[in-house]
Amino acid sequence: MPDTSIPAQPSHETVKKGNVMQNVQRIHKKLGSSPLIAFLLGGLVIILWLAGTVVQIQTSEYLAMGATSRVANIAWAVLLQPWLLVTGQAPLSVATAWLYGWVVEVVTLVFSMTLAVAVVKISAVNVHIGKGFIIGGVVLIALNAWADYSASPGTTPLVQGLIALAVGGIVVCGLPLGAGLIEHGIEEF
Repeated sequence: MPDTSIPAQPSHETVKKGNVMQNVQRIHKKLGSSPLIAFLLGGLVIILWLAGTVVQIQTSEYLAMGATSRVANIAWAVLLQPWLLVTGQAPLSVATAWLYGWVVEVVTLVFSMTLAVAVVKISAVNVHIGKGFIIGGVVLIALNAWADYSASPGTTPLVQGLIALAVGGIVVCGLPLGAGLIEHGIEEF
């Protein structure tokens, strides 16, 4: 026998909460699809990615030079180093450290963005070189993480670890995230 009872009417409070949740979801969806917000956040992420990249290059250089320095500022002049190396203008005392810092950074970016393509292309020449690239890259990235940790400011190992994690995270994820947000903004436009 079918149930013919009248369902209980939701209380005024339940209806009000439901409407509030629907409004919040609608606003959130609009904000998440806003081209302006996607552009602004994408641009901010790319700026932070670039700053983190510069810091990582600095920490790798400190490691290569055996310095016990801590990063105190973002040395934007690091971005000129490849040009100075290629043109022979780099001071001999730091050229190897600069080269090491940039090689580690490029390997980090290859691992974060194009590892599958890189391994296929390298393995096409020699399978052993492809495997060696992966092993060597993992070792360099681990040393890079250590360099980030040891050259991070902070009074405790926990704070240094958090700083190193944040810098490493933005360098690995920042470029694809920022570009993806900007791309989303263009699609929503």
